[in-house]
Amino acid sequence: MTVRSDVQDRVAWLTLDRQARRNALTASMWAELAEHLDAVENGAVAAVVLGGAGGAFSAGADLDELRGSHAAGLRHLAERTILRVRDLPVPTFALIEGSCLGAGCSLALACDIRVCAPSARFGIPALRNGLVYEDVYVRRLVELVGEGAAGLLLLGGERWSGAEALAHGLVERCVEDPTETIEALVAGLREARAATVAATVTAIRCAARRMSKAGQWT
Repeated sequence: MTVRSDVQDRVAWLTLDRQARRNALTASMWAELAEHLDAVENGAVAAVVLGGAGGAFSAGADLDELRGSHAAGLRHLAERTILRVRDLPVPTFALIEGSCLGAGCSLALACDIRVCAPSARFGIPALRNGLVYEDVYVRRLVELVGEGAAGLLLLGGERWSGAEALAHGLVERCVEDPTETIEALVAGLREARAATVAATVTAIRCAARRMSKAGQWT
């Protein structure tokens, strides 16, 4: 298994674990993540935390697969899974250390709250790799950081540190111990009524999309 699930006190910790490739995402990993999301939707989980093993969140899509004969299917599977993360009926948190690139960045942006370490490095090297970053992800990026900053990542090929990501609004917190910060954030969710949490997270998401100049990223 290259995506691990550990449910502790009603919080599901989903961890990308392909450390030899800095958790580069393959078709099988997207499928495993989707299976874990099935369990989340069918279980009594109060929150989901997405992270990566070995000091990296994800270096992005596995380029060998992305340039292979099944590339279209891989992109479709990735998009479907990312949108499922976005639409989960519980709050979602991205715990980001090290590389958070390309498809890994798209996955993190699907979460409600992103907490990173100063060592985090964000980038979307689609142009450099001869790829087009899908519209659905561009809209989400612009929704969070604005048109100009999105251009710095997509056109300028910039790599942002954790502090730079915080300054641009890509993450909500940049702290030395992101695990500790997320533990504090989810503590109250464990005891809250599921219906109340679901209603609150839905209201936040709907309000953000109505207020965003980019509109809903679908």
